[in-house]
Parts: sequence; structure tokens; C-alpha cells
Amino acid sequence: MSQSSKYGYGTNTLGDGKRVVIEFSSPNIAKPFHAGHMRSTVIGTVLSNLYAANGWEVIRLNYATFSLGDWGTQYGLLAVGFEKYGSEEELEKDPIQHLFKVYVAINNDVKVEETQGRYDTKERAKDYFNRLEKGDPPLTAIWKRFRELSIFEYIKTYERLGVQFDVYAGESLVPPEIGKRKDESRNTTRRKAKTAAPKAEEGGNGTEDTPDDGLALAVDLEEFNLGKPVLQKPDGSTIYMVRDIAGAIDRYNKYHFDKMLYVVGDQQNLHFAQCFKILSLLEDCPFDASEKLEHINFGRVEGMATRSGDVVFLKEILDVAQETMMNQMKASPDRFSAIGDPELTSDQIGMTAVKVQDMRAKRIMSYPFDWNRMTSFEGDTGPYLQYAHVRLCSMERKVGLEDDLTITSLESIDTSLLLSTPKAREIVFYLAAFPDVVRTALKTHEPSNLVTYCFKLAHLISSAWETIVVKGLVGKGEKELAEARLLLYICARNVLGSAMRMLSLTPLERM
Repeated sequence: MSQSSKYGYGTNTLGDGKRVVIEFSSPNIAKPFHAGHMRSTVIGTVLSNLYAANGWEVIRLNYATFSLGDWGTQYGLLAVGFEKYGSEEELEKDPIQHLFKVYVAINNDVKVEETQGRYDTKERAKDYFNRLEKGDPPLTAIWKRFRELSIFEYIKTYERLGVQFDVYAGESLVPPEIGKRKDESRNTTRRKAKTAAPKAEEGGNGTEDTPDDGLALAVDLEEFNLGKPVLQKPDGSTIYMVRDIAGAIDRYNKYHFDKMLYVVGDQQNLHFAQCFKILSLLEDCPFDASEKLEHINFGRVEGMATRSGDVVFLKEILDVAQETMMNQMKASPDRFSAIGDPELTSDQIGMTAVKVQDMRAKRIMSYPFDWNRMTSFEGDTGPYLQYAHVRLCSMERKVGLEDDLTITSLESIDTSLLLSTPKAREIVFYLAAFPDVVRTALKTHEPSNLVTYCFKLAHLISSAWETIVVKGLVGKGEKELAEARLLLYICARNVLGSAMRMLSLTPLERM
């Protein structure tokens, strides 16, 4: 099965022969998966599905900076902290939470030392980082262990969310090649990419000195209104800008992509603009960065706090949503008894609620997190979409049992009988628009286009139940009309289900 065919109607082959790499999610090793990562994860998954539905070959990549957290002075702090506060038993039991506690504890030590005018822990962390960057075997082994344990835990969360990755990568898996990139930026761009000591680390005259002179290395992009991004610190350690540059080239050499997307929040707008510009200035960069690279930015989730006021983690959000949906389901005992797996069903409804709240508005818009709205069945919410799909499935089951009505052959159905009903015509025309919606959502990189389509289709179906009746028509001798109307509802269910799957939602048949 091709990547596009599994989504059914609405797919196309426009991207046949093209390959896209999509980097998204990237949580932190030392921190539990929090709600801020949810946006990148959800948006990145939907974009991956959209590209697949449009015929592209998609490589889903989870890039680990000190998100999946593998590089930087933060890692040095974590390594120092684990020596002081770490427990092998706790690490095996719950690596994410334990590393988070260690990281918080060592950062508190740093704060206390700073009030005393001491920087022992900070300096030790920098030393660990420099040694790791040079390939120190013991520190590299520790880093790999932290990373592998963390990825294993995050995969559990991804499985719950219905998210998959083809590649788990990271900064430390890319050779920094600092010297090479530095020389390229000097020799190939001269005027546009010249070294300078930024004010924060001034230690010389700002001329083209080498790092051995004790100066930071930066690229002057002032003429592009992009400032002077630092590439290397005075102590010779690298900045993630350089590793992103090397990483982009490494990925192109490996995947030969036609396009690469970075699904990262709008706080990183400047970073990616600088990164792409530097790549475009490198004469021997093997691809045109301005054509092939794109930053897919998004706004923040505001008010992400638990009821106790602490930062909220994704597991709590999903657990609260599941519990709320379970209580809603139990309120209808007859329906509840017909559900095969209440735990799984309530979890799917809860995740639909969380994801749809995140995707309703344009991705660049920040939005306030609302516990009550997220778990409501009223209005345009995730549970409402699931209810619309479930009702379509239920109607098909009922007419099959009570009227012995099923669709066995499309050729025998007279769809012209639908044309006399305005509401039926409206639904038919709206279903016909779905392929255009899929193409537009891809072009704009907007999951909200699909969400809007789903809600309007659900509203059209809801308003049609009383005027486009199926049940009872067979008994009145109107089997042909009943078949035509049933086919309309089946098509509506299929399209709604296809759109929901593109949104990484699992359409339910009972709830």
C-alpha cells in the first residue's frame, strides 16, 4: 500500500518521485514530555500525513538537540548532577522523571553558588561538555545511555498519540566539522560571512582571528538584517547553529530530499532565518537552501498549568481527558455496555479532544489552554467529530439490522434520486470539494484547513438527519431511494474518516 492510498478518497499523486524530510517533536532528555512539545508533534504528524496523501515519500525525523536533549552545557550539568544525585535504581524505574529531578537539583546548586560568587559546578559542566564534544569515551557512553532510555520512554507516549518516526537523530550524531565550516564561511563568502567577536564575548578587535586567539567566531549577517549569529565560543566549544548547518548538509547527502521542513515554534524564527542564509552563502553547499528548506513555525499554548499551578505535562493532559471522557460515556449505560474496550475508546476520544483544540486555529496563532472546552461535547470540539462519525456508523448498522439494507453494488444505485433534495445536493458538492481541501492544506501547511472541513461536514450531516431519512423507506416500497441515501451517508462517513486520519485521529465506530 502506498503512503497516500491508506487515506482513501482525497489523495493524489502530485508528489510522486519527490521526497520530504520533516523534523518535528524533539522533547528534552532531562524533562518530561510537556505540552509545549505537543504542538510540534501534532502539527508535524499532520503535515507528514498530508505530504503522504499528496504522493510524497515522507521521512519523519525526531531531531534531538538538548531536545531529546543530547548536547550543550545543559548536558554537562546533567552529567555532573547525575554523579551527585543520580540513582541507577530510579533511572531504570523512570528515566525521564529521575533525570528531570537530577537536572532541577543541580541547577539549584548552580543558583546557590552564584549567590556566593562561585561557579564551580558551572565550570565543571563546561569541562564535561568540551570533553564530550571531543569524544571522551566515558562521557559519550553516559550520554548514549541517557538518550536511549529517554527515547524508549518517549516512544510509549508517541504510541499513545498514534505518532511514528522513521529516524531518531540528534546533534551529536552529526560531525560538527567546525573548522571546515568556519573556513568555508570565510573563504567562500568573505564579505558576507566574516568573523566577528559579539559584544557578549568581546575579547579582541573583531577581525578574522582564529578561535585559538580566544575570540568567539560569528557570521556577520547584518546586511540581511539577521545580526551576527555566533558559531563557536571562545573556549572552542560549538554553538548549535553550526551543528544545524552541518546537520542539514548531512541529511541532504543521506536522503537527497526535495524539501525539508523544520516544525519548530516561532521563538526560533531568527535562528532558522540565520541558518538558512548561511547555508545559501556557502558556495559548496550541495543544495539550494532557499528552495529546499522551510521553517514551519507556530504560536504558543498559553496558560499551560495544572490545577495546582505547576507546569503541565502531556501525560496529565491525556489522563485528565481520558477520565473525563470515560465519565461521559458511563452516563449512558446502554451505549457504554456496547463498547468493546472502554479504556481505549475513552483514551481515543480524549486525545481527539486535545489534538483538535490544538489544530482548530491557524498554527501561527497562540491560544489559551482551556480544560473545560477541551473535554466538552458541545460546539466544535474533538468529541463532537467523533460523535458525528459514530452516528454515521450507527445509522448504517441499524438500517442493516432493521431494514436489511446494505450496499452491495454501486452500479445498481440511482444517485440521481438525491438531486431532488437540496440538503443532499449540498452534501454531495461538499464531499466533492475534499480533494481540493487536501491540496490547499498541503500548500499552506495548515492543519486547521482540514479541521474546518471536518466540522462543516459534521454540521451538514447533523442538519440532514431529519430531511434525508433512510430508516423505514424500505417498508414503504422506496428501497431505491433508501439505497441512494444510505450511499450518501456512507460516503460522508468515509470522507470524514479519511480527513480525521490525516489529522492523526482514530475514527471510532462506537462511543
